[in-house]
Amino acid sequence: MSCIRRALRIDPDTVRTVRNHLDRHVAPLLAPDVSNYARGRQRAWLQVEAPLGPTQPWRPGLASHRLWPWLVAVWRRIDPDTEPQVGLAVHGSTGIAWHRDASYAHARAALVNLGSCTFELDRARDSANGRPLDPVSLQLSGGEVLDFDCKHQHRVLDADPSRWSVVLWRLKRHPRRPVAPTRIP
Repeated sequence: MSCIRRALRIDPDTVRTVRNHLDRHVAPLLAPDVSNYARGRQRAWLQVEAPLGPTQPWRPGLASHRLWPWLVAVWRRIDPDTEPQVGLAVHGSTGIAWHRDASYAHARAALVNLGSCTFELDRARDSANGRPLDPVSLQLSGGEVLDFDCKHQHRVLDADPSRWSVVLWRLKRHPRRPVAPTRIP
């Protein structure tokens, strides 16, 4: 796997259907992001809420019997031998500053982008004092699925206020077990 590639394009009708589902069933359950690099961002964990620190517990995420199977099918078009185990749905215009994803996640991640934004990733895995050394910038309009190494620094800028995205990961082995998700339509 290279550090980033445009893996798939989702057709506009499907983008509309998924956005409508997120607006109806996930938007009412959004919560403020607790990350220092994403102040003001609204998000909802899918399946489980992964611990962002060593003492934080696993918490239930949302389990949609319609959305999650579709997301798994999208992932399997990128990697037919595995399935994602956790997702993060994000809504709105607040981006996220340069960061690497937390230690709970394997390096491979998929971004299902459902609105316009700029996605940037540092092709150099090791940065200089947190500053990217070799950034690449992708202008996204909605419907793109990116396959990327989430251990490279990345960020989102200039997101449209109506934008949704879902990031999918597989989980590394963890000493604490995940909990059962909260079911939604």
